[in-house]
Amino acid sequence: MNISQALTSAYQKLIKAKINSAHLDAELLLSFTIKKSREYILAHPEKSLTKNQTNKFQNLITQRAKNIPIAYLTNSKEFYGRTFYVDERVLVPRPETEQIIDITKRILRNPIPLKGIGFPNKRTIIADIGTGSGCIITTMACELKNKNIKYFAIDISKDALAVARKNARLHGVDKKIKFLQGNLLEPFLKKSKLVIGHWSLVIVANLPYLTPTEIKNSPSIKHEPRLALTAGKDGLKYYRELAKQIKELIKINPKLNITLLCEIGDKQANGMKKIFSPEKITIKKDLAGLDRVAVVTSPALRAPSPCKGEGM
Repeated sequence: MNISQALTSAYQKLIKAKINSAHLDAELLLSFTIKKSREYILAHPEKSLTKNQTNKFQNLITQRAKNIPIAYLTNSKEFYGRTFYVDERVLVPRPETEQIIDITKRILRNPIPLKGIGFPNKRTIIADIGTGSGCIITTMACELKNKNIKYFAIDISKDALAVARKNARLHGVDKKIKFLQGNLLEPFLKKSKLVIGHWSLVIVANLPYLTPTEIKNSPSIKHEPRLALTAGKDGLKYYRELAKQIKELIKINPKLNITLLCEIGDKQANGMKKIFSPEKITIKKDLAGLDRVAVVTSPALRAPSPCKGEGM
């Protein structure tokens, strides 16, 4: 079987399985199989595949037809211009999450970039809550050159932390990041000395925010870890919990200056404003014009609005 024949067969199988990106997926998986660029396989349709290559490619196509993400099949996903290792233990990084990196970088460069949000103090902690693959904190550690920043990666899943560590090592920043297991800010609450003496705390979070209905209607994500996706009936369960933990942390260290940047669903802006003060929350849109990142400043975090408990 040659490249052209293999691709034609794969296209047909993926289209029949209603995979929208059938052509691209087949080409990427064949490129992965024979360790050649996508450009190469398109330019050499007559090249023959070995029996082992044919069997491996057909097996990958069979799995892709079951909606298993390509990232899990190739164990790789690009994020912010870097390649990250991923497997079934973590959520596949999404392009829209890159916006958290962009906003944080702007905040660090500009003392008043978003409604007075800034980092007036030199000593800063960046804590990635629910780190998953570690793509956010690893990218931060690679992109930011300020030696006064300390980096923390926190996740409740031991398996996810193993993947995060692997990615930090892959990009040479594992010595810069401290990995902690726990629920949201729980490690900081148990060991308050981690933040005592650091006047600025930046919390970045891509917590689960999908509703059960959204997951049910998205077959492409059914193979990803459910713990990293669902968050109660309205998708804001963990952000309500995080708001309570932040309030506890401020009681321990009243001088702590906190900024929270978190990814949200495109219909959750009003829900976030009920959890946090609407006067101190900025909703940033993604490239598609949808609400995507909520940025909350310290005053709002010091006095979060009463939680009514919906979606718990």
